[in-house]
Amino acid sequence: MLNRQCDYVLTGESPVHAHIVVNPTGWLEVEIAERGQCFVAELDKVFFRRGEQGMQLVCECAARQVSLSLESQDAFELYRMIDDARQELECLMCDL
Repeated sequence: MLNRQCDYVLTGESPVHAHIVVNPTGWLEVEIAERGQCFVAELDKVFFRRGEQGMQLVCECAARQVSLSLESQDAFELYRMIDDARQELECLMCDL
């Protein structure tokens, strides 16, 4: 069980870089250095929806909702990483 890390350029008015860590213990960590933002969300509270400029990564964390715009291809890659992490966690819990 290893963390999976990726970097994406967020779409929007001013493109910024997001460093995303998918933790197989059920957490997603996002850091946007240019904005000085960091947040952590449970994988169960992360979902994707179609947006105006590609796909939106929506994370519910600390009683607020954070939405990040991703290219469709990047969103699909991230979705696969999250799905793989969920499956790993499920297998681990079944083995215990």
